[in-house]
Amino acid sequence: MRIVMLVTLLWLSGCVSENQGGNFSAEFDQNEAAKTRISLGLTYLKNGNYTQAKMNLDKALSFAPRLADSHYGLAYYYQVVGEVERAREAYETAMSLAPRNADIANSYGAFLCQQGDYEEAKTFFLQAVNSKQYANSAATYENMALCAQSQGQGEDAIEYLNSALKHQPGRAKTLFILTEMYVATEQYDLAEQTLRKYEKVARVSPDSLWMAIEIATGKGDILTANGYGDMLLTMYPDSPLTKLYIDRQQKLPQPVIKVKTKPQQIVKPDTVSVADLQASTESNSEATTPAAENTVTKAEPENSLPAVATESETTSQAMATDESVKFHIVQPKENLYRLSLKYNIKLDTLKAWNNLDNNGSIKIGTKLWLVPPAEQTQ
Repeated sequence: MRIVMLVTLLWLSGCVSENQGGNFSAEFDQNEAAKTRISLGLTYLKNGNYTQAKMNLDKALSFAPRLADSHYGLAYYYQVVGEVERAREAYETAMSLAPRNADIANSYGAFLCQQGDYEEAKTFFLQAVNSKQYANSAATYENMALCAQSQGQGEDAIEYLNSALKHQPGRAKTLFILTEMYVATEQYDLAEQTLRKYEKVARVSPDSLWMAIEIATGKGDILTANGYGDMLLTMYPDSPLTKLYIDRQQKLPQPVIKVKTKPQQIVKPDTVSVADLQASTESNSEATTPAAENTVTKAEPENSLPAVATESETTSQAMATDESVKFHIVQPKENLYRLSLKYNIKLDTLKAWNNLDNNGSIKIGTKLWLVPPAEQTQ
């Protein structure tokens, strides 16, 4: 009996991968165990359980300290919790252990872009896309475009987005961002072509209809813009963009339309009958208008858009913003087009108020005025 128990204990000890001293058995695959811990850690991180995430990622590092993914996982954890220096150190260690790992290079580039290190970020992005076995070049080029856009490099952003589409022509997100960039730079024909491609791979949405309205308006095709406006009102009545569209329509200048009235018939007194008199009175009451003006004001339909903003329009748009908010500090991944929607101010107006070039390029940390120059105070 004792022999059986001893054999059983020896067999169990052979299955134990790690003892209290931290030594591993020959059967224990440290790299595979580390990868399992990394996967668990990132799952916990995604679900917001930072304690369990850190514990598993630390365990992975203890299992495989020379595995690049162990440092990569910790780098992402530190990036999420905002420990910038630790994140940078972990990324650098990961890259030193796996200098040809395109996924790590792409993530490190995105991290550096968040810190405003555009040139250094571009170096790692290009390192990723130049890797022969890298399958996510489209995503990396898109990251490069967003990074360039956040640093005010509008032309670079458009170039990178087109490069992304060469690798993945049907990438919906890239097509939509490129459409936005073309609208922001008033390249409406290219914007229209790109939006048509987007519509082939994505469903109609409030955002795509708004883009269509902006493009048609920019091209001066008010009838088409009205049609897309009707679609927005019908299909997405509760969308914030629908509310923005209605607000814009209500602020449009209302034209005065002259309406011709029928001339009153003059009848000789000696030929007037009671029936004629009654008919004359009824017809006069039906056409009651201010006699001196002989015009009426007719409101434009809600689904019409102006081709060019007027001075009164831009003034009313400025009033639509919170009066206490006179400027905006540009944050990562923001662009002028999105800010124009947020504050309900036309792109051209924002460019004029901030002396921006036609590309509408803005950089992270830029102070963007939301009021006319006369109201701008330091």
